[in-house]
Amino acid sequence: MEIGIVGAGTVGTVLAQTFARGDNQVKLSRHSGVASLVPRRAEFSPKVTFVEVEVALQQPLVIIAVPFEQAPVVLRQVADYDQRIVVDVTNQFTADFKKIKTAPLTGSEVVAQAAHNARVIKAFNTLPPKFMDGHVVGEGRRVLFYAGDDVAAKKAFAALVRPLNFRPVNLGKLRHGGSVMQVGGGLGNTHFVQIEE
Repeated sequence: MEIGIVGAGTVGTVLAQTFARGDNQVKLSRHSGVASLVPRRAEFSPKVTFVEVEVALQQPLVIIAVPFEQAPVVLRQVADYDQRIVVDVTNQFTADFKKIKTAPLTGSEVVAQAAHNARVIKAFNTLPPKFMDGHVVGEGRRVLFYAGDDVAAKKAFAALVRPLNFRPVNLGKLRHGGSVMQVGGGLGNTHFVQIEE
């Protein structure tokens, strides 16, 4: 799959490296442009190419790995996502780690409103970055919680991450599943492992 990632900080970098392990072509972008990524070429697989944000946002699957406050502004650069999948990996913090209130909406519902006609999946935000590559010590698969309102999109997402050593666990819709995954919801900073029998 062609995957666009917006944001090349810690999370965006790890996810670019993770998805490049599969049968995917990753297009990584950041607000300061392609030239700012070129010196980091050695960090990434040849399957990762550097593109402008506008190009990353046009891919069949888009991962938003920017600060929560910036996510709606970034996503509104596209007028119609035409039912493409947008994966929200944000957490509701300001730059100085103050919690951002979005009630009565969940954070991912705010993201979904900004991504017009996208099928939004909430995922990865409950994992510390060091576990976002799916690795485990010993046997087993890394549990990956996800939520979304579109059944087909969730099935496609689960199929995408399983080969990367994740055990996807569907928590339901953005309203309910997203609420337990976001800051203060109870599943923050979790990194369970499923042992296969």
